[in-house]
Amino acid sequence: MFEWYSNKLDTHPLLTKAITSGIIGGSGDLICQYLSNNKKQKNIDWLRTGRFFLMGVIWVAPVTHVWYGLVSTRLLPGPSTVAIVSKRVLVDQFGFAPIFLPCFMGGLFLLEGRPNIPQQVREMAPDAIVANWALWIPAMTVNFAIVPLKYQVLFGNVVALAWTVYLSYISAAPQPKETTAQVVTNLPME
Repeated sequence: MFEWYSNKLDTHPLLTKAITSGIIGGSGDLICQYLSNNKKQKNIDWLRTGRFFLMGVIWVAPVTHVWYGLVSTRLLPGPSTVAIVSKRVLVDQFGFAPIFLPCFMGGLFLLEGRPNIPQQVREMAPDAIVANWALWIPAMTVNFAIVPLKYQVLFGNVVALAWTVYLSYISAAPQPKETTAQVVTNLPME
């Protein structure tokens, strides 16, 4: 099976990565819904799952395919030394991720037909990016250090299964954040 998949990465790299990312995205959402529904399979929102599948196909796979190639062959080429891997992770997590994640959430919200998408993304992005760093800095260190370029999107997709469960959870139940002024005005007065 792995040999077949590896061959497809050689013959049809973007299509193979797109299908894989779509399946991972949809699966992550299904896992989230299953866990959120107290492990009952009823009330699955198949449109929601379809949106995560679609985002994997049209956003995650093409963008990460190009990005990983760019980082490893043009921006920071060379052997995976500690210095090069560290630079790749820094560029990826502090340059790419803060753009990629809000764009992903914005695209997902657009597919949902939500109003005020820029405001919702601005409210959600800081916490999501910090959570992103907790998972993806170690994952990308492994990815850039030992995973061959050909398999980096696949490795990212495997890690992304857990990440997609988280993204599905936060996107399905957005909590309005209190502003500093609201917090201050709600403090008990002595």
